Amino acid sequence: MSRLLLLLACFAAAATSQAAYRIEDVPLPPALAGGIAAVDFTPAGTLVVTTRHGEVWMRAPDTAKWSRFATGLHEPLGLIAESERIIWVAHRPELLRLTDTDRDGEADDFSVLGGDWGQTHNYHEFFFGLGRDREGNFYGAVSLDSSGEKNQLPQSRGAWNREPAVVESFHGSEVPLRGWAVKITPDGKTLPFASGLRQPNGVGMSPEDEMFVTDNQGDYKPSCGLLHIAEGDFHGHAESLKWEPGFKPGTLTLEALWHRYKAPAVVFPHGAMGVSSGQPVWDLTRGKFGPYAGQVFVGDYSNLVMRVGLEKIGGAWQGFVFPFLGRTELPPYATGERLAAGSTRAAFAPDGSLYLGQTAGWGAGHDGLQRVVWDGSLPTDVHSVKLTPRGFALRFTKSMDRGRLASPGGYQLTRFRFYYHAKYGSPWIDEAQVPVKEVRVDADGQGAELVLPELEAGFVYEISLLDLRAEDGEPLANPIGYYTANRLLNGDVAVGGTTRLARPGEMALGAKESAAESALSAEALVAGGEKVYNLFCVACHQPNGRGLPGGAANFVDDKSRLAKSDVELMASITNGIETKGMPAFGSSLTLTQRRAVLAYIRSAFGDQPAKGEK
Repeated sequence: MSRLLLLLACFAAAATSQAAYRIEDVPLPPALAGGIAAVDFTPAGTLVVTTRHGEVWMRAPDTAKWSRFATGLHEPLGLIAESERIIWVAHRPELLRLTDTDRDGEADDFSVLGGDWGQTHNYHEFFFGLGRDREGNFYGAVSLDSSGEKNQLPQSRGAWNREPAVVESFHGSEVPLRGWAVKITPDGKTLPFASGLRQPNGVGMSPEDEMFVTDNQGDYKPSCGLLHIAEGDFHGHAESLKWEPGFKPGTLTLEALWHRYKAPAVVFPHGAMGVSSGQPVWDLTRGKFGPYAGQVFVGDYSNLVMRVGLEKIGGAWQGFVFPFLGRTELPPYATGERLAAGSTRAAFAPDGSLYLGQTAGWGAGHDGLQRVVWDGSLPTDVHSVKLTPRGFALRFTKSMDRGRLASPGGYQLTRFRFYYHAKYGSPWIDEAQVPVKEVRVDADGQGAELVLPELEAGFVYEISLLDLRAEDGEPLANPIGYYTANRLLNGDVAVGGTTRLARPGEMALGAKESAAESALSAEALVAGGEKVYNLFCVACHQPNGRGLPGGAANFVDDKSRLAKSDVELMASITNGIETKGMPAFGSSLTLTQRRAVLAYIRSAFGDQPAKGEK
């Protein structure tokens, strides 16, 4: 199935099951300005949030009364709530210990711990956090800067190196430790921990005290994903290596980088699994949040919350990802408020509910705080996917229709991988259908092993279960997910994880269409393009097509935008517009998807009919 047709199938696969989760808006005080940038709870149950405008707020667990704990911070994007009197905050310049020494409810002591990374006037420099291990060490991630705004003023801290590590890329590391994960010891030493990061917008610590981050698609980054960070790792982006001891300009090659590259433990295929992922949080509620205890929940910029399951294969983490909460509408097993945009911060509350923090920053379009509560009933869903020597073992939340469960024709598996290159993102390459040779149903009817004729390391496996039904006839709420097979149980390991280098003369940009895609009608292109727009474009151009001031184009009010020819607009979609921060979608969208989204934009926001240029 082509990617465009798959997207149509994903959106058409809505089930009509009983409610299992309720989404609630959490009221915020009028004085709380700016998007929610971090969320945590104290051991006593006090809710603590930071805002992108530099404030720290608390909500008492008994009265739900809000109070401001601190102000004047520089975009604090992570926190650890040690107690009602001590809050650790990761903001741009450093890690801060905020203490209320006089017990009046406001911090009066601001102590700096660590912060030995470089800073400039670039708008896109962040310090993401925050994790802490049992020994008291803190972990965070220092972002790259954006080439969308070249620095014209002197740096504020650290040496300056504007030369690219290999080639000019969309994001750079002009000052020390940009693109590094860092460890900050209890005595304040900042230690470089792992390199190769781009915009690691989510930092979390696993129950095993291991660091994980989510990094965002872009140059050297084929897709978003959940990365396991161990000391000394290199996670793909070359720019950070300028600050590695012994670095020599001109010595790095793409092939050498690829051999060092530690790929994501779990890939989030761009579009199908969001566009910009946030903080990973582990469900340690022991069943208070439903049947997914021990799994990881990750919010995304695109009105999506994902559910991840991890397993260790050959000593390394990998696993699966499925949607949990849907994009712009309620999923079939949820009631209450619609999931709001930009839920890239999360925390589990003492009562087992999941809090999601939203910010209008980065064009997400909404500031707010929401709470997700389990009502005790079960959705019809995939519970887990585990690797076996012969394929995959699936478990479900309920007993399934045995006839459908046992039929190999009820499963569609496709494998694919990506290019490792300095371009923005990557198309899916080396796609192949993987037939199911045999299905071995578990005795309880709640699981099955899929036996495949072959299993190969170094691929993402898409698992489509559109035909399965529970015993009561309900379809699966989320029937399409992905397993990242960096390693196999027989010891096979793929260099570069789920990537490979482009072969000499190979076209990295898809220029052909299948017969089915070429034959799509204008109506089908517009329908498919709406799905692509909602996956890839809506965060910046907005659902109403009015874009962002000073950034993404306003198709509705500025008629000159769509007065351009299809050739010009297709060139913008394919090659991007660096000065506006628009990525080159030619590396991640097929020709049909680009034609479709242009058809939809013209249909929804313009006066001209889609021209269907090929």
